[in-house]
Amino acid sequence: MAQKIELGGRPVGRLKAGWILFKESWRYLQSDTEIVAIPLIAAILNILFFGVLMAAFFYLFLSGTLSISTEGEPTTIAEYFFYFCFYVIGAFTLAISQAGVAHTVYTRAHGGDATLLDSLKVAFAHSGSLFLWALITSTVGLILRIIAERSKIIGRIVVSLVGVAWAVVTYFVVPGIVLGKKSAPAAIGHSAQVFKRTWGETVVTNVSLGVVFLLIYLFVIISFIGLGIFLAATQSGTIITVLIVFFVITLICISLVQSALEGIIKTLLYIYATEGTYPPNFNPELLEKMLARKDGQNPVPLPTPGSTSDPKDADINTDQQSSTPSSIDSKKYVP
Repeated sequence: MAQKIELGGRPVGRLKAGWILFKESWRYLQSDTEIVAIPLIAAILNILFFGVLMAAFFYLFLSGTLSISTEGEPTTIAEYFFYFCFYVIGAFTLAISQAGVAHTVYTRAHGGDATLLDSLKVAFAHSGSLFLWALITSTVGLILRIIAERSKIIGRIVVSLVGVAWAVVTYFVVPGIVLGKKSAPAAIGHSAQVFKRTWGETVVTNVSLGVVFLLIYLFVIISFIGLGIFLAATQSGTIITVLIVFFVITLICISLVQSALEGIIKTLLYIYATEGTYPPNFNPELLEKMLARKDGQNPVPLPTPGSTSDPKDADINTDQQSSTPSSIDSKKYVP
């Protein structure tokens, strides 16, 4: 069962915990605002790939080579293939974004400073493994969708649970590929191992940014609807158009920030799970509440730039005194 959230020895609601997590990750983002540019570049790449796919789709459709089912769901192999391509494009560009953020955050957490170009180079250097991962997860996603479409209510519930389990077990695949130097298949096993060795039977407390950003999206939507109703009285098409464009840009900016913050948190959780350490400028208690280490070992802060002490020495000493290793064995990360 999920643990009760306590911060500073006091019970905290999930919304407040999510808000604290938002503030911590936002503060971390402010130290390296280039992180936001990585999801933006991935989004542009996503649009370009989708554009090519849609051009091919309409060409085949207009030439009569491809037909579209009138039932709203794919029925032919060709339709399923295009759906699969959509899945792969989305998964691949997301993986590229997560890879770039992971490199940036890991480097900064360990006292370095990765530039935007450095992070993009590292992300695309792993493009082969990331693309293979996109193929794997897209295949699983498409299979689950097909099963769900052909199942009754209970079957769909089971498929949904399987989908959630797959998402949880593969949560650390991209950091495993980029930071752990794993191949895509090995990264899946590595992610599952991290899950087993840290969370185990303990479910992660739902401390996340989801609720906070849901409220932000609702606030923005309601605000723009109200403003739109007010400006509609002017009957000015130009003003309404500008409002719509500004609304779309605002949503895009919020989604980019959300993607960057989630990438920061995922990388810091991976560092905490595999090394038992955390950056000195991030609240360690939040990481503990999000990821329960089964060994019960207290996290150790990473050294600040210029520090001569290495917190991993403490981990090594502790591990030598314990029969249960405190962290997942992994190669030292070298970009």
